[in-house]
Amino acid sequence: MLLLFTGGRGSGKSTIARALYATFDAANYDYVHQSTWRAQANNVYRKVGRIIYFLTFFRLRVCKVFLERLYRDIQHGRAKGSLGRIYMPCVFSYHLQRLSQNKERCVVYDSDFLTWAADKVLDGAFNPSEVRDFYACVVMPRVGNIVVVVCDTPVEDAVERWRLRDDKILSSNEVRQWIEKRTAWKQAREEVVEIVSTVSGVTVMRLNGSDTPDENAYRIMKLLQKEK
Repeated sequence: MLLLFTGGRGSGKSTIARALYATFDAANYDYVHQSTWRAQANNVYRKVGRIIYFLTFFRLRVCKVFLERLYRDIQHGRAKGSLGRIYMPCVFSYHLQRLSQNKERCVVYDSDFLTWAADKVLDGAFNPSEVRDFYACVVMPRVGNIVVVVCDTPVEDAVERWRLRDDKILSSNEVRQWIEKRTAWKQAREEVVEIVSTVSGVTVMRLNGSDTPDENAYRIMKLLQKEK
């Protein structure tokens, strides 16, 4: 099973995920998440070694969409490139292989690996077939089933959380502009989620990000128990 969180900055993805991992641990639920390997790489040499190892799992059909998104983000000045955005698609590919070989029961990604095509919605270049084919033909055969967790937090609340978390000092006008931007991105992600939801084997659950992390973690756990 592959569990993918989606949501904008400040929507609660990481916070809910941490509560979910604590719930998993308490229940002795067998899982790994996208950064489990970091705990094993307790010095810089081991971390570099692990990254090099993950790079051997580069598979064009898996990694291409994420690297193309990175290129578009750099090209349009939406985000800076980082080493993580180069090697994490290979980590994702590694986890897909582990699931396909039944070496993992559940893999969780709490950063948004789902809506890599959301920018194309905003740019008027969205191709629903590209998204559907990626999940139906590339991901699903390797993982068996996918649970999509949408952190559906009101945009105003998400922007305020992000501002406080990152210690951003914004004028009221800047806050309004950020809310407008985040609203557009949220709508774009929704279009992608709608397409992914049509793929056989995909379950979409929506969480109210204003609820407590423990409440939302409990809801996810109950769903996963039904998905067995």
